[in-house]
Amino acid sequence: MPTSTFFRLPEEKRKRLTEAAWDEFTKVGFSAASINKIIQEAHIPRGSFYQYFADKEELFRYLLGDMRTYFMGVLRDILEQTGGDLFSVPLAAFDRFINRSGSTDPALRRCIQVMRLNKSMDIQWLLDDRRCLLTGELLHLAKLSRLREQDGQYVNNVFFLLVASLAVAIMETLRRPEEWEEQRKLLQSRVEIVKCGSTREE
Repeated sequence: MPTSTFFRLPEEKRKRLTEAAWDEFTKVGFSAASINKIIQEAHIPRGSFYQYFADKEELFRYLLGDMRTYFMGVLRDILEQTGGDLFSVPLAAFDRFINRSGSTDPALRRCIQVMRLNKSMDIQWLLDDRRCLLTGELLHLAKLSRLREQDGQYVNNVFFLLVASLAVAIMETLRRPEEWEEQRKLLQSRVEIVKCGSTREE
């Protein structure tokens, strides 16, 4: 967690530092990232950096936490717009993150690049050391009456399957942008399978 000194900085200076850090962490992996390059690009003294962050890892964790907050905010907005319908989230998020013309949400691009450069990175850093994607406010926003069970673990399992389907559709579309329509239809089909189940009553 950054020090209170960091949060008291003028917004412009905070943004300059975080943008310089993102620039470095999306060019090279975490282990190769250089504090010297970050502070040079941000135009801050080395001593000032250590008044804000204990080390490179703390800065990296802060950026990932900020990214997680952003994505959780997008999910919150979608749940509010859809009246808490979990099964509407994947398609709405797909349209939000990658539009038909091929432009991609900048935060998503950063996230994917960081994961590409840090293949051995513990994904729990992105999940804020939690195993649940749908917690707190998001869980309260979700309309659970149509689910077979409403306990937190079951709901999170359903949501995990939905988000996993979304992630596959996004990655495939980024690889082949011309398949946007096809990947969206595949995502819709997978969401229907999760929603209805894959077995029939005997």
